[in-house]
Amino acid sequence: MERCKSWLPLVVVRVLLFQLTTCKKPNILLLIADDLGIGDIGCFGNTTLNTPNIDSIARDGALLSQHLTAASLCSPSRAALLTGRYPARSGMAPKSIVRVSIFNASPYGLPTSEITFAKLAKQAGYKTGLIGKWHQGWSKDSLNDFHHHPLNHGFDYFYGIPLTNIKDFGDDGDRVMFSFLSNALQRFVSLILVISASLICLCTVGYIGKVSCSLLVFISVILLGSVYLIMDNLKLLNSTIYRNFDLVEQPIDLETQMAKEVAEGQEFLQARRDDQEPFLLVMSWVHVHVYLAPRQRFLGKSKHGKYGDSVEELDWAVGEMLSSLQQLGFADNTLVYFTSDNGGHLEERNIRGELEGGYNGIYKGGKGHGAVDGGIRVPTVIKWPGRIPAGSSFSEPTSQMDVLPTLANAMGVQVPSDRRIDGHDMMPLLSGQTSVSSYEFMFHYCGSEVHAVRYRPRGGTIIWKLTLKEPNYLPGLQVCEFVCNCAHAITLEPPQLYDMTSDPGEKRPMHATDHPEVYKKIMHALEEHLQNVDPVPNQYTWRNLMWRPWLQMCCNNNYPSCTCEDEKFKGKF
Repeated sequence: MERCKSWLPLVVVRVLLFQLTTCKKPNILLLIADDLGIGDIGCFGNTTLNTPNIDSIARDGALLSQHLTAASLCSPSRAALLTGRYPARSGMAPKSIVRVSIFNASPYGLPTSEITFAKLAKQAGYKTGLIGKWHQGWSKDSLNDFHHHPLNHGFDYFYGIPLTNIKDFGDDGDRVMFSFLSNALQRFVSLILVISASLICLCTVGYIGKVSCSLLVFISVILLGSVYLIMDNLKLLNSTIYRNFDLVEQPIDLETQMAKEVAEGQEFLQARRDDQEPFLLVMSWVHVHVYLAPRQRFLGKSKHGKYGDSVEELDWAVGEMLSSLQQLGFADNTLVYFTSDNGGHLEERNIRGELEGGYNGIYKGGKGHGAVDGGIRVPTVIKWPGRIPAGSSFSEPTSQMDVLPTLANAMGVQVPSDRRIDGHDMMPLLSGQTSVSSYEFMFHYCGSEVHAVRYRPRGGTIIWKLTLKEPNYLPGLQVCEFVCNCAHAITLEPPQLYDMTSDPGEKRPMHATDHPEVYKKIMHALEEHLQNVDPVPNQYTWRNLMWRPWLQMCCNNNYPSCTCEDEKFKGKF
């Protein structure tokens, strides 16, 4: 009896310590890849690429095999991840052919009225940081007003790219306008040439005065030349790195960019150990979006060219951040989430015609393809020691929109009550409190239109998907010329129904009328959803997407010779 009493104080101390540690606010590390396919990662079945660090998150936590983005392109999907809301609610669901901004100097962007998970984190007393890609807008009305800047969306610190990495940033002569914009430019050029030829003919026969005719032909030629000049100089216009509000590098040295992002992330973590504040850090990797420029130590190491080399460099970077958590004593109290902003880009090829896009495994389609799963089902793993059982795997539908409510509950703050939040807290599912997805219906947008609806009945195991429109693929293939166009999608009459449980690759379509009750429930839910999406200003109008010369940044104010090197990293890598 005396021996038992001697152990009692120790037991009480341990119980109190456990309660204190479990009540402590968790740190949060979000790792977001760019254009990474679900078939590119070892824990999702890849056997030809080495991704041990990403795989370790699944081993120590959970693998989400049906984690879905709200769009199959980066800007709208990232807007949804940040806000927990369908992009249509914030105006980030484009109605035009171009579904992402291609200029730093455009006034589009995520409205500052939106509440991001970073804003919620600041409410909860967190220090917040974003390292890497943003692509949610920059300045709006004047140069350096920074209206859409990450620091105006809840982040305390930013280092990275205002826009995105594009193939123009390389030195091999490849251009976006030769692929993504080739058809549009060809049509535009043809239109200008037809107009010019018509004007010349009218001038020749005397229907238009010589002065007026010359002026109109001159204007059309200037317009054509200006468009070509702008589109042929995207590196000059867009290849920039900022640290908070300071332009520190132009153009970007892409070969060292991943190492610089890691160094910035590790420095942020070190500062949090020193100030003892909880943190939310988003590592929004530039990899594996083209232009692909892996460092020399990774070049030629994989079986899949520069794309595979870049995947393995991405995994190295993830490992560096996980090691820093361990070394700084954060690992046991940090929620770590890894995902991709959309599926792999099946059509991406370099200037030599070599494939440089991702692999989406068994799933149909890819980046930009609208509602097919290859573009919206992304490789996602998550761990939270003591809260998510190690080695778990979940095939229930979850969404990147779930990040905001999941983090809000983890941080001890309320989700916004003045607007619709479409995401759900994932912890009841991940901790084993429930076995069924929080989503009964999930709406898959392509641009501003719903192209498919997922239906998870509250009972049974079948997950249904009703497809209303599908990509207009090239004949006999499941790819488009570069990125599929939502406006040119094929309307299915009648809609097609898939059993996503037994047919995840969407290979065996059924007529919706084969299951009338299922069809009726889905269409009723879709009608109700659309009635609850309030109209908002569209951020992707042609006017918003146009380049504005007065918004164009230049690090040394010596346009067009805009060159500067970040003093912080000079000679370091």
